[in-house]
Amino acid sequence: YLTLIDPTTGSILRRLEVPGAVHHVGVTPDNRYAIATHLQTGNVSIIDLKTHELAATVPTGPNPNYATPAPDGKTVYVSNSGNGTVSELDAVEGYVRRNIRVGEGPEHLVLSRDGERLYVNNTGSGSVSVVALPEGKVVETFETGRNPHGIDLGREQRTLFVALTGEDRVLAIDLASGEKRILALGPMPYHLAHIPGEGQLYVSSRGEPKVWVLDEESLTLESEFATRGIAHQTALAPERQP
Repeated sequence: YLTLIDPTTGSILRRLEVPGAVHHVGVTPDNRYAIATHLQTGNVSIIDLKTHELAATVPTGPNPNYATPAPDGKTVYVSNSGNGTVSELDAVEGYVRRNIRVGEGPEHLVLSRDGERLYVNNTGSGSVSVVALPEGKVVETFETGRNPHGIDLGREQRTLFVALTGEDRVLAIDLASGEKRILALGPMPYHLAHIPGEGQLYVSSRGEPKVWVLDEESLTLESEFATRGIAHQTALAPERQP
């Protein structure tokens, strides 16, 4: 089931039956569609947030993991961890336009602000693939270490941050030079999100119910706060540009 909740009141707007357990959910920038991935069934659900109805169920590939919408409000990228591909989905028409081969076991994705580059963590091969979207191919690969999980771009889009769940580290990669900085952090850094306007990263722990707050420029630990359980997905409003 997928539950739609009014964030201002906390009331449930609709509880929809969908074809499989829900893993991750992405929302298009215009707030029109939500895309839910179903690991076990090899497809994604497209929810029309205007009508609160299931608009379509689209097969993408084995073990679809993560969904990242593009700025156009129509295109969504879905990682298929079972076959090493990323599907480019048309959320309005409800079909897969193309599949892009990346690394082994792709999971989390982050899209550059201009929509030109897609960064894909490959948990099976311990790397991040950089996909040039106009060409639809991998143009660069960064080796990361064991079990990369959460990834995000920093405030200036010049640095890629990666949580290495298997190594108790957070990695910062300078995208121009490829230079890497490492922060030891444990247990099991898991999901990672850049906080717009704050110059901070939130990193959840897979081993304990808490979230670390990092300064992204210095890559140092500022503080932490407790959660009621293991924090899985972090959702943030899009960063507004001047």
